[in-house]
Amino acid sequence: MRQVAFVDDRGTIPDGVPVWRDEAAYAHLLEVVCGLHSPIVGETEVLHQFKIFAESLPADYFSLRELCSRLLADARTVRAQHLIGLGSRSYGSAVRRSVRQIGRVAVLGTGMLARDIVPFLVQPGRVIDLWGRRPDCDVAAPGLSYRRLDTVLPMAIAEPSAIVIAAPVSARDVTRFVTPYVNPQVVVDLRAEGAQDPLAAIARVISLADVFASMQEAAHVTSDRVIAAKAAIGELARVFATRAKLNPSGWHDLCA
Repeated sequence: MRQVAFVDDRGTIPDGVPVWRDEAAYAHLLEVVCGLHSPIVGETEVLHQFKIFAESLPADYFSLRELCSRLLADARTVRAQHLIGLGSRSYGSAVRRSVRQIGRVAVLGTGMLARDIVPFLVQPGRVIDLWGRRPDCDVAAPGLSYRRLDTVLPMAIAEPSAIVIAAPVSARDVTRFVTPYVNPQVVVDLRAEGAQDPLAAIARVISLADVFASMQEAAHVTSDRVIAAKAAIGELARVFATRAKLNPSGWHDLCA
C-alpha cells in the first residue's frame, strides 16, 4: 500500500513524492504507524509491519534503530489512549459485537454477506452452524459446520445461541429455521426487508437499521478519536524535535 524511505541531505529524492522533514517527518511517521492513514482507521497491521522493519535493521544503524524504538513506544501510547475499541465499522465487526461471548452462532446464508461475516465470528470454543441450500459449501473456519436447510438436526440445541440472518428469506422461513435452537439469546436480522417482514419475538432482535446506526455512531467516535490522536501525535513530535539530537547524516528527510 505504501513505501517510506529514510534519506539524508545527500540522498536523491524522486520527483513528485511527498517529503517531510524533522518534526513533521516524525509526526507523519507516527500517524502512519498508528494506522491513521490506513483504509481501516486505527488498524494494527501497519504497526506490526513497522516493528518487523525495526527488528530487521543492522545493529550498527544506531540512530535509525533508536528512532524506530521511540516511534513504536509513542505509537503504543497513542493507541492505548485514543485508538482502542473504535467500534463496529463493517457487517462482520457489527455482528461480532452483537453476539459477544455466546458460544454457538447459527448463520443462515452462504452468499457474500455470510462469507464476510464468518471470519469475525471465530473464537476459541465457539461452534458456528452455517446453513444454506447448496449441496455443499466451501466456506471454512475453525469450529464451523455446514448444514443444509433440507436436513433436520437430530436433537434440539439447548445451549445459548445467537442467530444471524444473512440471506433474503421470509420471516416464516426464519421461524422454521431457528426451531432447533430452543435457547436463542439474540437474532441479528440483516435482511433489507426486515422492517416490512418482521420476525417473531423469539429473542432480542438487532435489525439492519440498528446495525447501520451503530456504524454511524462508530464513525463519529472514530472521527473524535482520530482528532485527539493527531493532537497527541503533534505534541509527541514537538517533544521529539526539542529533545532529540538529530544526526546530520541520518534520517533527516522522509519521502513516501
